[in-house]
Amino acid sequence: MPEPPVSEVAPAQRTGVATVTAPVAGARVTSPLVATGNAPGDWYFEAVFAASLVGADGKVLAEGPARAQTDWTAPGDKAFVAELPFTVAADTPATLVLQEDMPPEDGPPPREVRVSVILTK
Repeated sequence: MPEPPVSEVAPAQRTGVATVTAPVAGARVTSPLVATGNAPGDWYFEAVFAASLVGADGKVLAEGPARAQTDWTAPGDKAFVAELPFTVAADTPATLVLQEDMPPEDGPPPREVRVSVILTK
């Protein structure tokens, strides 16, 4: 299966992917991690899309919905907020993964954005 498109370019060059305003890459975050940004309307289904925290070993440490803050059916990008509570015993490298909810059935894998963070107690 091909790897999903991952956003690693400057925000001005992105098309069709979410933009994360917080946390920034490399941030040290405490629980709950609160992620904010904007995502295209076609990332949402019923005003949500998937958000998760994944450890360096690939284990999912937390997951939950990223929720639209405005009418997700209106044209244009929509602000989102995701809150992911987690528990760690020591500083833990992790990746925030945001993934579109409704990719085309016969198309490429879901679009996603990844942000590396350090989870702290």
